Amino acid sequence: MSPATHIDLYQLTSLIPHWDAGLADTPVTMSFFSRRLPQDEAGEPQRGFLLWVGLRRSLEFLAGARFDEPRLALLTQHPMLGQALLRRPKLLDRLRAWRFQGRLDAPPEGTPIWAGPAVTSQGALLDVNGVRPAAQTPYMQIQTDLLTAKLIETPLLSIINHQTMVASKAARVVRAAGRRAVLEFGTRRTHMEAAVDAAYAAYVAGVAGTSNVEAHYRYGVPVLGTMDHFAVQAWEQPHLSRGETERAYFRAFYESFPASSVLLVDTYDAFGDDTGIRNAVRATGGAVSGIRLDSGITQENVWRARRLLNDLKAPNCKILVSGGMDEHAITALGDAPVDGFGIGERIVTSPDAPVGVGAVGKLCEIGGQPTMKLARGSGKATLPGRVQVFRRGGVDTVARHGEILAGDPLLEVWWLGDEAINMPEVEETRAYTRYALAALPDEIWSDRSVCVPVSPALEQLVRDIVARDPQGR
Repeated sequence: MSPATHIDLYQLTSLIPHWDAGLADTPVTMSFFSRRLPQDEAGEPQRGFLLWVGLRRSLEFLAGARFDEPRLALLTQHPMLGQALLRRPKLLDRLRAWRFQGRLDAPPEGTPIWAGPAVTSQGALLDVNGVRPAAQTPYMQIQTDLLTAKLIETPLLSIINHQTMVASKAARVVRAAGRRAVLEFGTRRTHMEAAVDAAYAAYVAGVAGTSNVEAHYRYGVPVLGTMDHFAVQAWEQPHLSRGETERAYFRAFYESFPASSVLLVDTYDAFGDDTGIRNAVRATGGAVSGIRLDSGITQENVWRARRLLNDLKAPNCKILVSGGMDEHAITALGDAPVDGFGIGERIVTSPDAPVGVGAVGKLCEIGGQPTMKLARGSGKATLPGRVQVFRRGGVDTVARHGEILAGDPLLEVWWLGDEAINMPEVEETRAYTRYALAALPDEIWSDRSVCVPVSPALEQLVRDIVARDPQGR
């Protein structure tokens, strides 16, 4: 079971008038999307594309979402909502029996997508009497009833914003690393459940593995790790020098894992005469598999470590670096002889685009009729109706549902009725993502703003809806 109470309170309070008006069963379509690619506070672009991850997690949530009795009882005690629910016992019964039903269309997990102002098929900005809609490949497009749409909006946005943010960052880090392995080490920098989702998203995006054991259990993500400063310090003895105790711990660790001993060498001094790299080699007789540097990561220090290892007759010892790394730091290292990277907070928190990916959920059909948020002059106008997106030559064109355009259609059916009809498999998704990212032109990896074309039929629908409501809303 997944508690259905992973929602904002206003989803329930605003449901009451809809219930009273008999609108709860109205068929609606909700689209989940980003209006534009992430920007910094100055409005400068921070991404050239977004990597869509969150489908599997969303399907898992929808399959198990429930209101249990303790949570319903708590809601009936709420000072604002409680009496409204108690006066509507049929609504309480409806929540008690609620299960997700509907249809969910989405691009395959691991699809690169982009978003920005809508342009016509001729490339002109779509501006209809001050209404300038954004266009994009939706993350998901869900057909269901109005009550259900309100209950799923918040948790699905939580999943989309987090996992797509992490995957989009991780893909950039992996690309910067080239053939060198990237390990996701960010569990301590986020909530423990978010850490599992982050490990999955980063793995889909191409990292070699994670330090998170639970992600290994749930999704089969390879779990990898070295050692921590705690372990080295805990070996200290009052009658011995720190160099002696560090060397003793390194020896004990090596004897436990002789084929895969990567030793953390900067608890005291990575380049000391009786600490760090020298102790790693001494303790293992030169057989240490690798060392990890967790501070002072510069070209100079990495080369210094490589030269010292070679001088100590450990030329096969690999160098793993961690601590404040991301794609920018990797690039700054140039040709320094790093064999792998441990990336923590800068993947799981994506500090250069730290507010998710701006995903929102908006109604695009009500009662089978296309609708749109006009939002004249604000740049927040949405596209009306169900859509399909066709990708051709690195360009996505958004079309009305049912249209057939040149290119590959991106949206597929993943849920129908009361169950998922497909579930992304981790390794298949990862392989698809690798292929999809490799197919991207180089310029798409640059930070940039984009515009997205819409089909003539979708453009005409926008014009028709604006013409029926010339004042906007």
